[in-house]
Amino acid sequence: MISNLKHIALLVSLFLFATQQIFAQVSGWDKTKQGSDLVYVPTDLAPSKTYKVVIPEPVHLNGQNFKSWFLTSLKKMQKPLGDPLYKWIVKTSNHEGLSSSNIFKNKQGKKLNVGYIGINYPNKQAYIVQMVFSLDEGILKKYTPQIPKLLKDARNNRATIHTAQTNTKKTATKIPKPLTRQEKRLAIKRVIRTTAAKGVKTAEIQTIWVDSWLNVLVGGISVDTYLLLKDGSVYTALEIPANELSVAQSKKLEPKKWTKWKKVGSGYQIFNKKEGVWKKLDGNRIRKPKSGEKLNATYLSASGSQLSGSHRSWITFKPNGRFELKNISMMGSPDGSIGPSTRSVHESDKEGTSSTTVISGKDVGGGTTSKKKDGSKNTGSYSIKGNTITLKHDNGYKHTELFFFDKTNKKSFILEDDRYWIDDRKK
Repeated sequence: MISNLKHIALLVSLFLFATQQIFAQVSGWDKTKQGSDLVYVPTDLAPSKTYKVVIPEPVHLNGQNFKSWFLTSLKKMQKPLGDPLYKWIVKTSNHEGLSSSNIFKNKQGKKLNVGYIGINYPNKQAYIVQMVFSLDEGILKKYTPQIPKLLKDARNNRATIHTAQTNTKKTATKIPKPLTRQEKRLAIKRVIRTTAAKGVKTAEIQTIWVDSWLNVLVGGISVDTYLLLKDGSVYTALEIPANELSVAQSKKLEPKKWTKWKKVGSGYQIFNKKEGVWKKLDGNRIRKPKSGEKLNATYLSASGSQLSGSHRSWITFKPNGRFELKNISMMGSPDGSIGPSTRSVHESDKEGTSSTTVISGKDVGGGTTSKKKDGSKNTGSYSIKGNTITLKHDNGYKHTELFFFDKTNKKSFILEDDRYWIDDRKK
């Protein structure tokens, strides 16, 4: 679902990230200092998501009421972000902790959730922690339980970090924040995708091969699509239409995804560069749909595990050329033994999008609910041509993606790198 960009897009993605000074890091988090605040962002956070933890310097209350200080502090921290949509409600726990949560619109008009945690330690040194986060697909469950680790880091290392910040300023050296693996992957994907006229020609293709396999880590089906070219080379990670793949850029930016192939009987072998051996290419040749073909079925894609949560997506194709999308994601930590317990449900269909999150634990409590009437993004018309499908959403968004069947009975297909199938089980 990524638009075509010129080569400069990769340069922007690679170099124009925030150039805050980087200090001794917490495992899995990028830590910077903005003014007197410590700011933590997960290193593996998806580019389209937001999860940021801000911890200002602690204060000594000196007899000041903790709840009054907490409410005043959170309003001060919230002001640069944007006005909250709802009234602040402060919740108290039995462990000298306070919490409150809300929803706000940032300067771009995007709705985000914000949460505040206040902790008053026995020496009357009080901390306030700000969390700014997206609601989608369970990022709360993944990152929120780590907040105690971040708070401990802030308490134990602030003096060391402050010294590092001061020394770095003297040399006027700025270190770019490194890209996460997913950010780099998406940046490369933008650059290797060119126009259809400049991609791989049909006459250059030997075959396109697909291997679907059970990925126990994500609790779902993973897909590897291989593009075998007649010159003997093979691209092992096709996720975009072949006629939009810039071979030169791909070989330059992701050389590990290129190797060579040879035909053995009715199948193929590819050379494993890491092991230095030829290996059988599992799977089968893709089943090319007919140009202009119309479908009449609902297809499901699903994954789920204790770590990743439960995710279900449906695509309904109608013989009149219309389609409907629906997806549900559910996340939840089993308990609050290692941090706050969270429950999150995100659902989107032709009626719109709704999200609900509940956070509870020893020192925190609260929740958010949001609804948006944006169902037009989930309906529209489709057209099939070659190994591609073009989706024209009713909200005006139009895109063309890799599409083909992986079985002769057409009960399953591959869209980009996801596998969808007809669920024949009785309801």
